[in-house]
Amino acid sequence: MFSQIKGQDKAIEILKRAIRHDKIANSYLFFGPEGVGKFTTALYFGMALNCHATLDKRPCGECVSCKKFLSFSHPDLIFVFPFPKESNKPDVSIEGEIKVEKILSEYKDYIDNKKSSPWKEFFFYKNVGIRIASIRMLEHRIQLSPNEGIYKICIIENAEEMTLAAANAFLKTLEEPPSDTVIILTTSKVNSLLPTIISRCQQIPFYPVSRSIIEKKLEENKFLENIEAKMYARIANGNMEKALRLVEEGRIESREQTVELLRIMINQDDIKFLDFVGRHRTSKTKNQLIEIISHLIIWICDVSYFKNYPSEIINLDKTDILETLYRKNPNVEDYVSELTNFLEEMLRKLDGHVNQQLILTEIYNRLLKTFFPE
Repeated sequence: MFSQIKGQDKAIEILKRAIRHDKIANSYLFFGPEGVGKFTTALYFGMALNCHATLDKRPCGECVSCKKFLSFSHPDLIFVFPFPKESNKPDVSIEGEIKVEKILSEYKDYIDNKKSSPWKEFFFYKNVGIRIASIRMLEHRIQLSPNEGIYKICIIENAEEMTLAAANAFLKTLEEPPSDTVIILTTSKVNSLLPTIISRCQQIPFYPVSRSIIEKKLEENKFLENIEAKMYARIANGNMEKALRLVEEGRIESREQTVELLRIMINQDDIKFLDFVGRHRTSKTKNQLIEIISHLIIWICDVSYFKNYPSEIINLDKTDILETLYRKNPNVEDYVSELTNFLEEMLRKLDGHVNQQLILTEIYNRLLKTFFPE
């Protein structure tokens, strides 16, 4: 089943070698960008350590143990992740029972999402974190003997969300974990973890997935045309989960809105631009605006490819726009790096909760200045 994880050959080989030579560390830190397979690798690694199949076939995905891991029902799997807190009292008992019905319901929904469609975004009803009650539960669980497997597998997802109290408590667990326990932390923000936690784990880096791998995955699994697969792979920018999510949710709408914005710019229709901005002023449209900016980065590259590298163009069905923009500024190739850096900076500002209307206006004015210099 490790072969299902694409683009992380180095990480997978390290883990396979540990299994082959029976040199399993007590604690691992899987770190790297979002959506590149850290959690799935952690789950499959835990499956492999308890799999009933022969060594060369682990994890098989078919034995009783593997099936229980895949359904998150294995008694030796301890899964800790950030979720809301309802009151000042602990919401999780020492045995792992969640005491608040609303949180329990969302907890189950999150697990169901992990089982059926892990690439989909899941939003809790309030802010989340990994709190000390969850760490106390983990400490209690790992002191017990394994129920069915050889190892107890503890996966802490988004470990950077641990509160300071939880992180300090967790340090004690990392100092001397039981020999039959394997703890795996995953994070996309490794610098947010305590250095003492990082130093106590075997660190396994994960990397952005190459565009060609994402394209192939989308074409094989989602039966997309090549042009669609290329477009989604470019927007995903190394994030396999994002690519699958974009396809699943059919985010062609954001592309059409990008085309609308470009036509407004070509016509220099300020009235229509004000209307466009008005439709993207609330937090509900933030994700859509992120996608529009991601599309704009692709368009800038496409315009620069228009004359000399037509085979690299993604938006082949909109050559009228590409040609118009190219003819307005045939030297756009000289500005590509500067413009993409600018658009990526706008994405970072969105992450920092800068006013969306201001960001759109800044983008519009910058593109006008580039393609329609006075």
